[in-house]
Amino acid sequence: MIAPGYAPAPGSAREPLDASRLVPLSFGRVFLRDHHCARAPPGDPSRPPLLLLHGLLVTSHAFTRLIPELLPGRRVLAPDLPGCGDSDRPPPVLCADYSPRWQALAVEELLDALGVAQVDLVGHSWGGAIAACLADAAPRRVRRLVLVDPTVFSMPVPIEGRLAQLPTLGPYLFKNLYRRNELRRYLARAFSSEDMLGEADVDLYWDRLARAGGREAAHAMLMQLMHSETMAAMLPRLRAITAPTLVVWGDRDAIVPRAHADRVAAAIPGAQLRWLEGCGHTPAEEQPEELAALIDEHLRR
Repeated sequence: MIAPGYAPAPGSAREPLDASRLVPLSFGRVFLRDHHCARAPPGDPSRPPLLLLHGLLVTSHAFTRLIPELLPGRRVLAPDLPGCGDSDRPPPVLCADYSPRWQALAVEELLDALGVAQVDLVGHSWGGAIAACLADAAPRRVRRLVLVDPTVFSMPVPIEGRLAQLPTLGPYLFKNLYRRNELRRYLARAFSSEDMLGEADVDLYWDRLARAGGREAAHAMLMQLMHSETMAAMLPRLRAITAPTLVVWGDRDAIVPRAHADRVAAAIPGAQLRWLEGCGHTPAEEQPEELAALIDEHLRR
């Protein structure tokens, strides 16, 4: 939810310059939020851009409150993942069913197109699984890593998820029966309090999800999340990460089991775990200032 009147005053040092655009890649176009501050002091050349990867069923809009907190002095990149938001939605069969490994390769292609050799990387939820794959596969590209409530282990599946798993019938049910109310129900669970969910945000996410190919792509990602082999492959990837890593977890997360926090931190060599009290699965939206402070502390270390 975006607080009314939140935007910085025009001309202020925190006013973001927006160079957002569609970036053409081999599989289609990716929508990229590309921000820096108008009157910020020159950035430290040793600090690479900060790349933010969002979770399942949402878009980079989820970082709207967080991005200004990460400015000034740093370029912030936040793409809509392939198949999501305002990015193109290639058929799942053409992109390895939107596996986290394939999406990590897509993110790497995006960085190549931008001429960005290295980033500090923040991955939230499903974006955390993609970030872990990128940090494992291309260690030189990731200077420091932050995983926020990542979905990297198998976890309990709600009834709508179990229906989506049904052979042949699952994709049909998800495409034809998953509506705004079901999306709203999931988003409400992601917050520590349902009152924090804004209806305008639900409308935005539903509009993007309901576009041609959107639910097919979302179903493919959901199936990846529920695929035991995909999730089992994440553990060796976590163990192979060499980038200094911070794991951040909301202590009221109702989406990913709390026990996963310790498992993730234990799997990544040298990782630190920090808790956000009173926060659900969506720290970037619930506690953007607190999350930004933890990210900044980690990146400056």
